[in-house]
Amino acid sequence: MSTRAAHGAQDVRTRPRSRPPTRARFAVRRLAHLWVLARPGTALADGVPLAVGALAVPGPRVATVLVLVLAGALVSVHGRLLDAVAGLGADRINPARRGSPLVRGRIGSGGVLGAAVAAGLAVAVGGLLAAPVLAARLGFVVLIGSRAMLAATRGPARRLPVPLRGMLTLVAVGGGPPLGVLAAGGEVGGGALALGACFGLAAVVAGCTIVSLPDLPTDRVTGRRGTALATGVRLRRPRGFVLPPRYVAIVVAIQVGAVATAGGLGVTSGLGVTSGLGIAGGLGVAGEVGAAGGAGAAGAVGAPDGAGAVVRVAAALGAVAVSLAGTVGLVRLLRAGAPGLDPFRPARRYGRGFALLNLLACQLAGIAWILAQPDGPPPWIPLPVAAGWAVALLASAVRRGRRPVRTPARDR
Repeated sequence: MSTRAAHGAQDVRTRPRSRPPTRARFAVRRLAHLWVLARPGTALADGVPLAVGALAVPGPRVATVLVLVLAGALVSVHGRLLDAVAGLGADRINPARRGSPLVRGRIGSGGVLGAAVAAGLAVAVGGLLAAPVLAARLGFVVLIGSRAMLAATRGPARRLPVPLRGMLTLVAVGGGPPLGVLAAGGEVGGGALALGACFGLAAVVAGCTIVSLPDLPTDRVTGRRGTALATGVRLRRPRGFVLPPRYVAIVVAIQVGAVATAGGLGVTSGLGVTSGLGIAGGLGVAGEVGAAGGAGAAGAVGAPDGAGAVVRVAAALGAVAVSLAGTVGLVRLLRAGAPGLDPFRPARRYGRGFALLNLLACQLAGIAWILAQPDGPPPWIPLPVAAGWAVALLASAVRRGRRPVRTPARDR
């Protein structure tokens, strides 16, 4: 006993003492928590609409495109941090968000709010100082304002009408391509507006499903009127949701709009069909051309030869195929009752695949539209997109491999 005690005392004496956290370590930890809340991978994807608009102008500048990507990422960080602060009360009782550093108390809401305000001010002030035209300067302010208003709806008892929330999403996400064109010194036409509607509708349908359904139980408690709660969605046993016809009709209608804009814009751009009429009959989207002036007159799209034409047609056909695949995934999700989105007993499949397909369809349609412009960028534009998606899919596969498989308990 004495020998063990002596060895134990010696081990305690020789054990290195833990150092108190310094300011540098505290700052690093705070940045790490902000990094988790901001989701930088998704933030970079949110910078794509602005970049697509900047690449569509004649003679795009690399520096302008990179600055707009950074601006889009900061807008996303601004919105997500505000979402975390505004919805803190609901997130504390939401099983799907119990891993948030803000919910666990690892970082204070004041620090998160300060970082969100700093990111928003950087974009708004930078746009006011650097944008070439007044419309672009006001556009950055409107973009930040709409994203802040959208985050405010996550607070308790925020009974903002569902259509108004959808309009805010359309402005905050779909305003990227037109604003990118203006910030790069170009003129906004029907193609930029159609591509903005494509990105915006894809974000709206994702918000109605993969965001609104997991938040259904907490929305009932906090009084927030989300899409699922407003349309009468209910939890079912043992897993998933009971989706009323009204909810299904709304979601499918928004998805049809996203497919029409992505697929239609891709086809018209890829095949060289030119028109200035915008969306034709709700099913086709007119390709934007380089003609200026005139009441809806359209000029001829310069069809690139060789590799450019091949890449453009491939991107257009890919946009159509991927948008249809995303629709099939959404229909399967709705028919199954979205069991993977149940916040209490989630299944292994989480049902987010269709949202990624919609995003990919928007990007492919954007590539086809850019290459259809006269004096557009070279045909190697899809290479950065392919590299980004390869990295994202690899990271997702690694996370899925590390995630333990849980068997939900049966209800008795």
